[in-house]
Amino acid sequence: GKGSYILTLPKEWIVANGMKEGDVVYLDVQKDVILISPKSRQVKEKSTEIGSRGANFNQLVRLIISHYLAGYDLIRVKTHTDEQRRSVAFAVDMLVGAEIMEDTGNEIVVEVFLDSKRFNVADVTERLFKICTSMLFDFCNSLRNFNRAICSSIMVRENEVDKIHLLAMRLLNTAMEGEEIGLSAREIINYRSVIRTLERIADHVSSMAEALVNLQSSFPRICNTVKEVEEMLKVAMMAFFKKDAEMAEQILEEYETFENEIQKNYEEILKFDVVRVLNLKTILDGLWRVAAYSADIAEIVLDMSV
Repeated sequence: GKGSYILTLPKEWIVANGMKEGDVVYLDVQKDVILISPKSRQVKEKSTEIGSRGANFNQLVRLIISHYLAGYDLIRVKTHTDEQRRSVAFAVDMLVGAEIMEDTGNEIVVEVFLDSKRFNVADVTERLFKICTSMLFDFCNSLRNFNRAICSSIMVRENEVDKIHLLAMRLLNTAMEGEEIGLSAREIINYRSVIRTLERIADHVSSMAEALVNLQSSFPRICNTVKEVEEMLKVAMMAFFKKDAEMAEQILEEYETFENEIQKNYEEILKFDVVRVLNLKTILDGLWRVAAYSADIAEIVLDMSV
């Protein structure tokens, strides 16, 4: 009819999916791409085995995380030492949805219970963003009135960011392999960049909190700088979610001004003793990096508008 078109599918694809004339296909219509898949297809569990002989603690942790990111649902890990067994448990604690389901002494079975359709990448990204801004907000309060417990909570939240970051990367990686999450290929690339940026921001704020603990005192004179950086991040992320190029331009202009202003802070701290200067420099370096990452997000927004 006038409201439809005939689409020819490759014979190889039809045969590979065991389809025949009259079978129904599923169309996932996105902005600039249509994904076609068999209507009745079943999601196959991806399984793998890791032979860990010779792997130390950190190597095995990285191996397990890499298989999680690759979308594996069942990971069998051959273990040969107590250190390797501890590394498996450590890695599992870092991964959302992962559980140790079997432990026979020489093999540990890790299963990942995640339904990607239950997760919205935009919501996961917003969660990361909110944690980052809460870390900056609390850091400013601790700068004004030093509180070791608040600094410790900031560092704990950095671990939460790591877990959510790995979850988001897994979702995006499986989407690149064809699993539908409602994003185009270009959007997946943009989200990947922003999510990695937020993870790095959390790392810097955690280092800033650690430096403040080392100082063991308040330093309220740079609170306004922290607030300025927090606001830059908020506006940059708002521009990303709204795809607002004007807001992105605003951040890039503010960053140029910020670079000049923060130099004054560097000059002011030089009058203190060496240990104090080193910790204050760590804080200022972190603030500079967070501002720069906000500008990076703004650049991504401008690229999206082209």
